[in-house]
Amino acid sequence: MKKRVATRFSRAAESYAGAARAQAEVARACAAALPAGPCGLAVEIGAGGGLLTELARERCAWSRYVALDIAPGMLARLPLRGPHEAALVADGEAAPLRPGRADLLLSASAMQWYRDPWRSIPANLELLAPGGAFALALFVEGTLAELARASAETGFGSVLPLRPAREYVNLLASLPGVAFQWRELEAAHTAPSVREALAGLRRTGATATPAPRAHAPARWRAFTRRYEELFPVPGGVRVSYRAVLLWGRREG
Repeated sequence: MKKRVATRFSRAAESYAGAARAQAEVARACAAALPAGPCGLAVEIGAGGGLLTELARERCAWSRYVALDIAPGMLARLPLRGPHEAALVADGEAAPLRPGRADLLLSASAMQWYRDPWRSIPANLELLAPGGAFALALFVEGTLAELARASAETGFGSVLPLRPAREYVNLLASLPGVAFQWRELEAAHTAPSVREALAGLRRTGATATPAPRAHAPARWRAFTRRYEELFPVPGGVRVSYRAVLLWGRREG
C-alpha cells in the first residue's frame, strides 16, 4: 500500500499544486496554527511539493529544516533554501531522526495514510524537545463522502477508509506531557462533472486505496448516474472534505 501511495503521488507531482484545493486550505489552517517567530530545527512530515512549507516560512523563522516524504517525485519539487534545509525520502512512520531534537513539528494532509497512527503519531511527537511546538492536520471521516456513497451503492471504485476526528483527539489526549487544542475543518467544492471530480483526484495523486476495484463500463455509468442524482449543485456535483487540526506543545 505505501509503495502504491508513493508511486501515485510521484506521478502527480507536476499537477498536484494546481489541483490540491482542499489540501491548500488545510495547509493554510495548519500554518496559521504554528507559533510565529524564530525556532531551531523544524521537521515537516509529508512535505510533498511544499504547500505547507512555503506558508510556514512566512510565519516561522527556523534555523534548520528537514522535510520527509515517501514520494520522491513530490519531494523533488520542494523548494529548499540554503545548506540548512534538507529533504529526505522517508516514511513518517519510521522517521530517521533522533527523538527530542526538534523545536517544531508540522504536517498537513499526510498522516491519514499512516498504517498505525496510534504508535506513529506519538513517536512523531517524541521528536520534539521539551517546549517544542506542533501543528498537524489530516483528513478524516467525511472526506469524499459523496464518492464513498456512490461507490458503495454501485460497486464502482473505492475510497480510503478514514478515521473519525475524535479518534485523533482522544489519542493526543491520552499522551502525557502533550498540551493541545483542536478543531475540525470542512469544505465543499464543486466539480463540473463526476468525471472531472475523479480527474481532480488523480491530479493530486490521492487515489491509492486498499481495495481497488475493476472499472467495468456498466458500473462506471451506474456510479456516474447515482453520484449526479444524489449530490447535484449549481454548476456540477459536490465534493466534500473534512479534516482535523491539532496544535500545541510538548511540555517538559
